[in-house]
Amino acid sequence: MRAALRALAAAAIALVVAQGSARADRIEEAWRRGNEAYLHGDYAGAVAAYEEVERHGVGSSDVAFNLGDAYFRKGALGPAIWAFERALALDPNDEDARYNLNQARKLAARRARDRQTGQAGQQSQPVQQGQQGIDGEDRDPAWMRLVAGTPAATETWVFVAFYLAFFAVLFGRRWARGESRPALIAGAAVLAVSALLSGALLAGRVYLDRIPFGVVLPDEVAVKEGADVNYRTSFEARAGLRVRIVDRDQDWLRVRLANGLEGWVRAQDVGRI
Repeated sequence: MRAALRALAAAAIALVVAQGSARADRIEEAWRRGNEAYLHGDYAGAVAAYEEVERHGVGSSDVAFNLGDAYFRKGALGPAIWAFERALALDPNDEDARYNLNQARKLAARRARDRQTGQAGQQSQPVQQGQQGIDGEDRDPAWMRLVAGTPAATETWVFVAFYLAFFAVLFGRRWARGESRPALIAGAAVLAVSALLSGALLAGRVYLDRIPFGVVLPDEVAVKEGADVNYRTSFEARAGLRVRIVDRDQDWLRVRLANGLEGWVRAQDVGRI
């Protein structure tokens, strides 16, 4: 776990200065209070202070990163993973947030396995399906991992480069001599395929950015068959699971796991990314 408190970016404060220096002062005070609480081991106080900064509308990867770090130290893995996810959404190149997110996810999965092992040891019969770990619950489809693993700017520039190179080769073929024309035609075909593939990757990015995702916040959540507490529990979801939000019914969300399983949870138990 990389614990490295960050300074609040001046640009984030500048966003609210125009609305009143008093508000900017409150933000700087809450930020200072959060950092001091963290350094003194008061992680609950640090969480409260950083959340106050966010309530003032400061959307910063630095705030989300420090909040995630404080949550992690406090032992709240679900909220920590949610905060690191938001830090990466704001800054996809934040390698510290990516590293901490991976470490928090591993710890959350290990804790869930330990709880299941303890439950199985206390029961005289095997653990039921709703209490077992679910294969593939935290592994997105391959296309999502490919799209998410490439920065949006890289996907855009790769597509533009192949697209322009394809037409440049076609244009140059008009003045090419006879012996070089076959090579240019083959090169144009390769560039066309590359442009199509990179275009599909870019289209996947656009589609993925429109999908609402969330993170399970409590250590364990009973996923119901319907939007009410009286419905039967389909399965248990653990802290930190990344879920797709597919529907809403008042205070309930219908979520889908990476392996396709769906069910209903209270909206308060899922943090939107």
